[in-house]
Amino acid sequence: MFKRVALVAGFILIFALAAAGIFYMQAKHVAVKEQAQAEAVQKTADLKAEDMHAYKADGLADGCSSDDKIFCAIERTVKCTMKPDLADCQGELVPAFVLGKTDDAERPTEISFKLTKIKPIPDSTDVSVYTESDCNAMWFGLCKGTVVYTLSFKGNDEWAVTNIYALE
Repeated sequence: MFKRVALVAGFILIFALAAAGIFYMQAKHVAVKEQAQAEAVQKTADLKAEDMHAYKADGLADGCSSDDKIFCAIERTVKCTMKPDLADCQGELVPAFVLGKTDDAERPTEISFKLTKIKPIPDSTDVSVYTESDCNAMWFGLCKGTVVYTLSFKGNDEWAVTNIYALE
């Protein structure tokens, strides 16, 4: 009888230690993501909001013009909107519709934007970046006026745009 009790107690102890280890690893992972979010938000907030960033489809190149990772994610999406065949245009880093074939909507050949606000999304490691944007096509209404980019931290200091919407 004592052996059964000891065996059951041993299994419960092992299970409890494994559960505690998993909980600790998840908490550590969330803390790393939250720290990366806070650092990236501060760095992006330090960018000059007055700076207008303009792009033309015939002059686009792969890579980013800044070392700011959140800015680079937005710039990648803007470039992929105009020219989805660039090497940087990977499906997991930009919204799928940006890369899709569009018979009904003409892609813009010129887009400009300036960052106006960056907001962490509560209870998440995602951020929303507000821009004042302009372009030379309608593109589903997602490049004129106040355009908001929602970004997720993907790890390895990489951010991806997960959603785009416009405010009136």
